Amino acid sequence: MRTLSVAILLIFATSTVAADTYTIYGTIKYPNNTAVQYEEIEVQCEPHAYDCAKFSGEGGMSDFGGGYRIELPVEDRDEGVNIQLIVRGETFNHQITLHNENQDGTDHHTMLNITLEQEPPISPVSTGLLCGTLFFILVFANVIVRTGRQLMTPEGRQRFQGRSPMPITTCPVCDGKIRRHLLVRHLIVEHGIPVDKAGAMAGLQFSDERKDMGT
Repeated sequence: MRTLSVAILLIFATSTVAADTYTIYGTIKYPNNTAVQYEEIEVQCEPHAYDCAKFSGEGGMSDFGGGYRIELPVEDRDEGVNIQLIVRGETFNHQITLHNENQDGTDHHTMLNITLEQEPPISPVSTGLLCGTLFFILVFANVIVRTGRQLMTPEGRQRFQGRSPMPITTCPVCDGKIRRHLLVRHLIVEHGIPVDKAGAMAGLQFSDERKDMGT
């Protein structure tokens, strides 16, 4: 029994050492030649492809430049087996070829560059820049519209030129509209009110207006 166990272990070790390695490598890119970075590439099989079953689930991951590498343990009977490489939901067929005149020994390799049909996703950085640009465009447009509206009025044009428009008040005697700084003069000249009384009336008028603005 012990001799049989040793024989089985030797056979297993011999078959393991004798196994060949089939390496598939290349780059994965989008249609615009941008590298597909850090994406999984997995080996799958067509339905009822039993000769491919042992490779199912094998795979790797692309690097920063889109490069990938998949190593499969193969035997001579795996010559011509069809496998599928899945990247971001897209399928690429490949046939294992072991008998290549340019390769010697037990290591076999083949280059397979993959180009996806889908466009690259928008990165968060690009999205942030786009949103920021749109925000500043909207703010700038709002400023332009508000400035245009102000320039359509005399008061707005005075503010745009750095000059504050003179406030308007109401005469407490005749209810006429007059510039605030001319109210005292108006009361004296137009209504014959003494200077001290005109000043008191103007002060009371200004105080009432401030109260109205506060409420």
